[in-house]
Amino acid sequence: MNTPALIRLILRRDRVWQPLWLLLVALFVTTTVATIRQLLPTPEARLHYVNEIAANPVILLMQGPAYGDSLGAAAAQQRGAATMIFAALASVILLVKHTRSDEEQGRRELVGSAAVGRHAPLTAALAVVLGANVVLAVLITVVGVSAGLPLAGSLAWGLMAASGGWAGAALAAVAVQVTQSARVAGAAAFTVFFGAYLVRGVSDVGGPGMEWLGWLMPSGWILRAHAFGGEQWWVFLLVTAFVAALIGVAYALSARRDIAAGLLPPRLGPAHAPNGLRGPLGLAWRMHRGMALGWIAGAGFIGAAVGLGGQTAIETFARSGALDFWAERTGTGDPTEIFFRLVVYKLAMYSVSLYAIMTVLRLRGEEATELFLSNPVSRTRWVVSHLVLAVAVPAAVLVIAGLALGLGDGDFAGGLAITTILLPGVWAMAGIAVAAFGLFRRAGAIVGWTALVLAIAVEVGWEVGLVSDSFFMVSPFAHVHYSTLASPGPGTLLGLTLVAAGFTAVGLYGLRRRDLAL
Repeated sequence: MNTPALIRLILRRDRVWQPLWLLLVALFVTTTVATIRQLLPTPEARLHYVNEIAANPVILLMQGPAYGDSLGAAAAQQRGAATMIFAALASVILLVKHTRSDEEQGRRELVGSAAVGRHAPLTAALAVVLGANVVLAVLITVVGVSAGLPLAGSLAWGLMAASGGWAGAALAAVAVQVTQSARVAGAAAFTVFFGAYLVRGVSDVGGPGMEWLGWLMPSGWILRAHAFGGEQWWVFLLVTAFVAALIGVAYALSARRDIAAGLLPPRLGPAHAPNGLRGPLGLAWRMHRGMALGWIAGAGFIGAAVGLGGQTAIETFARSGALDFWAERTGTGDPTEIFFRLVVYKLAMYSVSLYAIMTVLRLRGEEATELFLSNPVSRTRWVVSHLVLAVAVPAAVLVIAGLALGLGDGDFAGGLAITTILLPGVWAMAGIAVAAFGLFRRAGAIVGWTALVLAIAVEVGWEVGLVSDSFFMVSPFAHVHYSTLASPGPGTLLGLTLVAAGFTAVGLYGLRRRDLAL
């Protein structure tokens, strides 16, 4: 009952977030195709790359096998799994936000006091999230066809991403019925999805004898759609059946629990809080530690995978006709250095900036709940406790990634140099988010995320020749870029750090002058 009204409410609440994450994935696919076209411009280079992949267990574990030597097949092998995982993560976050999170904050009870059916909130959330993934499939298809890729392969890639989002949403729909915490529900759903993806990786590395492992969960089915390599459309029917079954389980569990409760009772906490929670910094760490430790561990894992498994790509790159092009852009003829600078920048700059902005904008939720601010703590001290983590955790992530990167050839100092040079750019994005939060009562989060999307869009525009060098230099990313345009020295990095500090000071000043957004 009244589900359409709830759908309209969710769309209004997410009128910024939904387009943003869809646009980010579309930009990701666009840059991937453009990069593969430059790195592997000839069929011979792509064929060599495919043959090397089959012999590299790290690449098989992280990205899966290639199902062809065409431009589209190479692009889908490189980033098909990443788009699927990103869609699953976004779907989990949105589904939990509009179900269990609403129950935690009391909005579900308010909605339930009107003429709304028991299952209407879950139905509305599922309708929006599943529909958003359909839009994502269309976007990826359009991007692929616009880049000159075949329609069938582009559609298969789009459906792979959408299927990951559907599976993530279905897992989250079950998780929010079981646990009483929104964070636990989201973490559990994504952990199951990503764990199944790693099991799929083990099956690919293990060869024919382990192939059955890849058929245990949807992430294995999805990659076996063979985008641009003789598409297997029937695997999407398996994903649809899996998603429908989980949604049915979610409705059954929803009918057997109380509102705001979970099927599993919450664990009792200790009688006394530890000494570390006596101050705002300890509390901020307690709130952020799960995500922080997860990002640090992920940085180590991905850095090690790139360092140990990158030799295949480096050898292929050195043989390709793109070496001269990238040597001119990066100012070095060493294929190893070019490869690591390019890959690390693409993987680390966007993702670590994403973490820093997420950490800063967590303040918006804390401000709205007003529980912490009802204590004798100044606004500045409250914000700084979160800023310490927004500055320190990205530094730890990049340091761990740099050290792990050096595992391949033992050059730990070189790995650290490649990763830590990005840190001032990340801090600048965090500073912009602080300024947006401090100056704007309700639109701060929108401004902060829009700044990240615009920075990525401007960079993509510059790479394809639509944006001039001078305009690109407005972006913080330009000053730590892998190209010769940046050439970041100590003065540049110090200046970018001072810019970040200036934005932070503006945000703190604005917060002290404005009313709280309760």
